[in-house]
Amino acid sequence: MVQISAKLIKNHKTIKSLTYKNVAEYDPSEFYFHVSEICRRLDIATPIIIKYHSDSYNQFNFVKFKPDDFIDSVSFDVFLLENIDV
Repeated sequence: MVQISAKLIKNHKTIKSLTYKNVAEYDPSEFYFHVSEICRRLDIATPIIIKYHSDSYNQFNFVKFKPDDFIDSVSFDVFLLENIDV
């Protein structure tokens, strides 16, 4: 089962959060699918995902996206994803 805690942070405060759950086993090749589904539920654009992002999530169980990782402008400082199914 995939369980990811997602937080939008602005000025060091959580402004929006979500716990994403999916019954499928985690597969690193599906990382983009999970991130895009979380973004859809949070009503934000999907960030550009590079190898660094997926590697960080897979190795350390969390990843931070900054406004520079998005094509459109965003109203938060950090988009944090953390694996809670450890």
